[in-house]
Amino acid sequence: MRIKKIALHNTLVIFSFWGLVACSSVNTTDDMYEAENTIQTNSAVYNCNEKPLAILFHADQAQLSWQKKEYQLTQAVSASGASYLGEGVSFWIHGDEAQLELRSMKKFQCQLVRIES
Repeated sequence: MRIKKIALHNTLVIFSFWGLVACSSVNTTDDMYEAENTIQTNSAVYNCNEKPLAILFHADQAQLSWQKKEYQLTQAVSASGASYLGEGVSFWIHGDEAQLELRSMKKFQCQLVRIES
């Protein structure tokens, strides 16, 4: 009789465990979405060739506005500082200084004016 009680108890424990596991859900899509939304967006304003340049950073992407043109950039590997590349444009940042290079191979030295979070 004691063996039947132990077997019944073990069976109930196992079914209870599997019942809890089956009823629980793991929703990694929501977790990834929440993590993506918590990545901070920053913006900065630079003075390039006496003209304001605005750049908005979000994760590994950046949106650069200069002389009434918009550029979409993606962060690239850089030995020092941060480098962003887009179609016909590159923007390299090191400390308070930056360099803007356009398709025409013109390079502009830029100075940080302000950062906003």
